[in-house]
Amino acid sequence: MATIVTRAVKGTPLTHVEVDANFTNLNTDKAEVSLLGTAAFTATTAYATAAQGALADTATQPAAVVAKTSGTGSAVIPTGTTGQQDGSPAAGYLRFNSDATSFEGYDGSAWGAIGGGGGATSDFMYQNAAALAENITLVTGRNGMSTGPIDINSGVSVTIESGARWVIL
Repeated sequence: MATIVTRAVKGTPLTHVEVDANFTNLNTDKAEVSLLGTAAFTATTAYATAAQGALADTATQPAAVVAKTSGTGSAVIPTGTTGQQDGSPAAGYLRFNSDATSFEGYDGSAWGAIGGGGGATSDFMYQNAAALAENITLVTGRNGMSTGPIDINSGVSVTIESGARWVIL
């Protein structure tokens, strides 16, 4: 920790040598801290963190933050194809799937559609694609429905696990 020369009595000026020594000492053990941050000094390092956890001395930023179009506008969330989904996602991930043209989230074991995220064209009608273009599995304990006729593209499979049901109207 830096040693700073002070005066016990206010109004007593420091000498030029004492002022220079104070600046030298401060620059030796410096850490920039704002009202939102914290600083710590150890035997080997000095560091400061901002409110978001960035190291002040390296300006390392935390993970990306979701941008907004304005203070009351929209959130700009990640967008990409099914093939661009995270390889090792964690529960709670959210994105817009440009292949499916719908929002999707990761529940800890699989990506799935977010309720209200696609298909509805009004309060009156729900639309689904006439052709299935990607493999799909309806897992145990889940049900699905589609209106037909339905075409399943070549090389694409639909798997209905035991205890699941798919109804085509």
